[in-house]
Amino acid sequence: MAYRPLAGVRVLDLARLIPGDLLTRHLADLGADVVKVEPPGAVDYLRTIPPLYEGEGHHHWNLNRGKRSIALDLRNEREHQTFMRLADVADVIVEVSHPGRFAALGVDFGAIRRRRPELVVASVTAYGQTGPLAQLPAHGMSMDAMAGVAFIARREGRAFFGRGPVTSLANEAAANHGAIAVIAALYSARMTGQGAWIDVSCWDAAAEMNRAAITYNLIEGRPREIGMDSWSLYSIYEASDGREVVLCAIERKFFERFCAGIGRPDLMSAWEAGEASVDYGNESLRQTLEKVFRMATAEEWLHRLIAWDVPGGLIVTSDELAEFEVWTERGLVERDWIGRVPNVLGAVRFLDDGSRPGQGAGPASQAGADTAAVVESWLGA
Repeated sequence: MAYRPLAGVRVLDLARLIPGDLLTRHLADLGADVVKVEPPGAVDYLRTIPPLYEGEGHHHWNLNRGKRSIALDLRNEREHQTFMRLADVADVIVEVSHPGRFAALGVDFGAIRRRRPELVVASVTAYGQTGPLAQLPAHGMSMDAMAGVAFIARREGRAFFGRGPVTSLANEAAANHGAIAVIAALYSARMTGQGAWIDVSCWDAAAEMNRAAITYNLIEGRPREIGMDSWSLYSIYEASDGREVVLCAIERKFFERFCAGIGRPDLMSAWEAGEASVDYGNESLRQTLEKVFRMATAEEWLHRLIAWDVPGGLIVTSDELAEFEVWTERGLVERDWIGRVPNVLGAVRFLDDGSRPGQGAGPASQAGADTAAVVESWLGA
């Protein structure tokens, strides 16, 4: 059984799509009782977005594990009252909508929090609750593009999204930041009785990844000058088998070890005298190292880098990860979890018992399957 530090925490999940579902999955993986609220006939879209397995979307299998589901139509007076009663005993409410949508349905999160200041509400949107883009509809890649984190390729005068992670960085970052903020607010609620209403913006989360570029521009008054194509010590090389190897020997000690390993101590002359770090190298050194790396396979280089204690690695695409042996050895996936569906576990590991968030979790319930059970367990009626 995985470590469950949030056991006993009650979460009403009004989320749809990746950022909200991933945020609440983080909470469910850590033991919270996450209850998805799905209007009859208007279930979470991830249940039906292809590709499908056994009638359920792959994203749904990944992001809604371990959650219960209730069917409530907030436009129905009786079901609206049931929701409000559940909100009165919940610890956390997570919602994903345009600002003001739930208020139009008679759910005023501000009023609920004034009545229950210990409640934590996380409102997940594309561009935040305020600002000039607050009402702009979005999907993942549009937010990535606006935040400077999209993988964009260009060919023959046409721009298109290139191959990167099969998700949006804005979605992923927002879910992670949001989950951290929810847990921090839960701690505050336990210690002081004061929760929080959290404005989770996917764009904010993605744009913050560019903190180095933002900082440089604001300090220096100009964009960074990036000439990575001529870097030699923080770069990519082709091995003898055509695969690509990454070298990151930008501290003097690491480059010394690399030069010793390849039997070329003379290459240290390329390093500025007396400089400890950081040196990204130059075009002349790069041309020399291109010949060196073509003398062994990528796997051979990986083992050498490990043996020599030099930073680097292999270029592994997202589509190759499922067969990458490190994935299995790190215990990041439970294969054949439900039929052929793997259970891709959380990225942290608790060393006390070796467990990972999500380990041993069950699949998400069918839409509305737990309505009676949740009402009974949360409300006693």
